[in-house]
Amino acid sequence: MGFSHFLELILIVAILLIVGVPLFGKLKFQRLVEPVDPTIEEYKHLLVRKEETLISIKELEFDFNTEKISEPDYKELLNRLETEATGILEHLDQLEQRRKKKQA
Repeated sequence: MGFSHFLELILIVAILLIVGVPLFGKLKFQRLVEPVDPTIEEYKHLLVRKEETLISIKELEFDFNTEKISEPDYKELLNRLETEATGILEHLDQLEQRRKKKQA
């Protein structure tokens, strides 16, 4: 009885190897952790901040047009958001220039 179970086990392992090697042999293994480039991460963060700032400007304009916000407050907040957006765009341009210099 014990020897027949041992043969069955060997047969099952052999079948699994015959079927599994072609299936899993073609898979490319990926690294679990890849090195992070801080410049690329900063660039991605700035793109997200730019979109958030532009959305905030649109929402502010909508609030002003629906008279939910006074004109002095609108002008002050718009000035802040435009200043922030300009700073973000300038920083994005600087990162892009650095990237181009590294590639050249």
